[in-house]
Amino acid sequence: MNRTGSCSITLSGTAQGIIDRKLPAEALCAGGMGDTPLRLLADAIPQIVWMMRADGRYTYFNRRWFDYCGLSLEESLDCGWPGLVHPDDGPRVAELWAQAFKSGETCEVEYRLRRADGVYRWMLGRAVVQYDAAGLTAHWLGTLTDIDDLKQAAVSLEKDLSMNRIAGRVARLGGWTIELPDRTLTWSDENCLIHDVAPGYQPTLEEGISYFLPEHRPIVIRYVQDCAEHGTPYEFVLPKLTAKGRRIWVRSIGEAVRDATGKIIRIQGAFQDISEQKEAEARTLALEAQLLTTLESITDGFFLIDREWKFTFVNGQAERMLKRRREDLMGHTLWQELPEAVGARIEREYRLAAQAQHTTRFEAFHQPLQTWFAFHVYPTEAGLAVYFQDITQRRAEQAQLRLLETAVSRLNDMVVITEAEAFSDAGPRIVFVNDAFERHTGYSREEAVGHTSALLWGPKTQQAELDRIRAAMKKWQAVRAEIVVYTKAGQELWLETEVAPIADESGRFTHWVAVERDITERRQQQEEILSLNGELEERVLLRTAQLAAANKEMESFAYSVSHDLRSPLNTIHGFSQLLAKAEAENISDKGKHYLDRIGVGVKEMGELIEGLLTLAQLSREQIKSEHVDLSAVARRIEQEHREREPQRQAQVLIQEGLCVQGDPRLLSAVLQNLLANAWKFTSRQSLTRIEVGCERGSDGDTVFFVKDNGVGFDMAFSHKLFGTFERLHSPGDFAGTGIGLATVKRVIDRHGGRVWAEGKLNEGAMFCFTLGQRSESAT
Repeated sequence: MNRTGSCSITLSGTAQGIIDRKLPAEALCAGGMGDTPLRLLADAIPQIVWMMRADGRYTYFNRRWFDYCGLSLEESLDCGWPGLVHPDDGPRVAELWAQAFKSGETCEVEYRLRRADGVYRWMLGRAVVQYDAAGLTAHWLGTLTDIDDLKQAAVSLEKDLSMNRIAGRVARLGGWTIELPDRTLTWSDENCLIHDVAPGYQPTLEEGISYFLPEHRPIVIRYVQDCAEHGTPYEFVLPKLTAKGRRIWVRSIGEAVRDATGKIIRIQGAFQDISEQKEAEARTLALEAQLLTTLESITDGFFLIDREWKFTFVNGQAERMLKRRREDLMGHTLWQELPEAVGARIEREYRLAAQAQHTTRFEAFHQPLQTWFAFHVYPTEAGLAVYFQDITQRRAEQAQLRLLETAVSRLNDMVVITEAEAFSDAGPRIVFVNDAFERHTGYSREEAVGHTSALLWGPKTQQAELDRIRAAMKKWQAVRAEIVVYTKAGQELWLETEVAPIADESGRFTHWVAVERDITERRQQQEEILSLNGELEERVLLRTAQLAAANKEMESFAYSVSHDLRSPLNTIHGFSQLLAKAEAENISDKGKHYLDRIGVGVKEMGELIEGLLTLAQLSREQIKSEHVDLSAVARRIEQEHREREPQRQAQVLIQEGLCVQGDPRLLSAVLQNLLANAWKFTSRQSLTRIEVGCERGSDGDTVFFVKDNGVGFDMAFSHKLFGTFERLHSPGDFAGTGIGLATVKRVIDRHGGRVWAEGKLNEGAMFCFTLGQRSESAT
């Protein structure tokens, strides 16, 4: 470079001991140093060596220069290589060289120099001045050292250090060392920040350990001692208190460093602030616990299966719904534990969800449990999450709903559903009508929906009834009315309407439903009936008088029969007894037999007359409804029979609390006849068994019964049992008038009940009766 700086290359260097500052100037001439050892040495070293006169002209370059830059000697000596310096470095290097050239001070600078192949490499240039005998500048001597690899390594190292610093800050990771044997502790800046102290703070070992909680310090000291004495590495997680009293969690890592002889000279390690991680773990654990609690408390069954189709979680509801213990399912495959799913829709849907990685919902019937389930299958990273619900009842309800919809659509009665709110003079809007509405009114469903019931009103529609209906609806009350409406064709139509509110599960009314029946024909009949009422009333009065006369005539007849028949019977009975006494010695055995037969006949005739009178009285007597204890009545009758036949072996069971509403005298006659029959037809049994009780019939009525173990009867003749004078056994077998059961039936009929019998020959009989609306619940 000349003194004007016209050749602005940036070269700097020192001879690095290769060229002596005191070397005579004349020994360094342009074109070389000859074959002196000094030149051989300059060509052998890895640096570029150059020489320049005080006037700025170069006098020497070693071989390394020409190999690197590819310039000729003439180009180099003519200062043709400034263009080899990187443009970004040229101004800076030129300024530094000019200052050195002016001051004569040693110059050192780094810059990029282009190689012959066009690649720029970093060079370290050094230059020193050599003076002549007069103390004036004689030459500049310099070297260029290729430091590109070192530079790149430094850049990489700085990048790594920067990244480590960033990573340390991000990871909250700080390093430390303990020098042995003096136990000097050194903290990195990040470590200081972790402990809430200023960067550069260096505590003693004891101070460093004091940041741990008191109860944990012995543990830390033991780890450090083992590592210092035996080289045992350690890692632990413990809480600390920072200089500001803030509680943190740190992971501590330490390991021994040995010298070439294997001696432990240092412990080095790191602290990592994992407070956020611990807090996240705590939140995760809390969330997991909450999730587990939620999954255990939900009403859905839930389970997880992994990619090998093994159960990894089963909640309690799933146990109950599948009727399987979770211990028997966990770790086992779905197909192994639920083989009925193999080949069924469940398997197809599960595999599709796992392969396509999308949510699927479906319903399937579980044959072994006879249950319908709704499945929601969600793919997860680990496998599948399955929610399922028992929808058996819902399916049944849906089937019932479809059946109901079908039934409603086929009803002959009209069904109209309206909104609950938006009251107006015309009423709420229609949202549904059934097929019957279309048939009866002529309006299609499309014409009716969205309109109000005013669509059907006309001239004769009763305003008073409309007001009454509207008033009830505003109070959310059901209401019934008969109202005149009009078809689409204008035909008058009478409807019997029943309107009721419909509420949802929360109790909020959402709709009104009206069931409307066409009663046009009935109203016409009612009008006809009203027109005949006058005539009917006269007929009723006339018929009542006729019935009264007939009853009076029957009563007279009954008493007449009683008097007219009893008198001759008493005469026959009296004279036959006198004849038996007066002519006892003269009457033959045959005659005595005839007299006995006459007595028996008179007695039977008397009983028959008495039965007819009783039947007549019971038929016309007015019923008095009172509380009647049938159990007490039955016990009284039982006692009467036992007193008449004390020698009979009888077991009579009477249920307590047989209480009813009815006529006490008439119901007593019923039990008197039924128990008399039971006592009579069990007379041939060694042990008589009779039971009086009640039970609930299939229709909900209370059925009273008298059951015995007597001779029974053939059910083929059961229809004759309750007829007057009907008998299923001959008088020679069992005495009787044939009126008792007829009396029973007459009383039960008058009480609005039913009476029937069940039996089998030689296996007993059971007589049953109900009392209709007059009976109470038996207790």
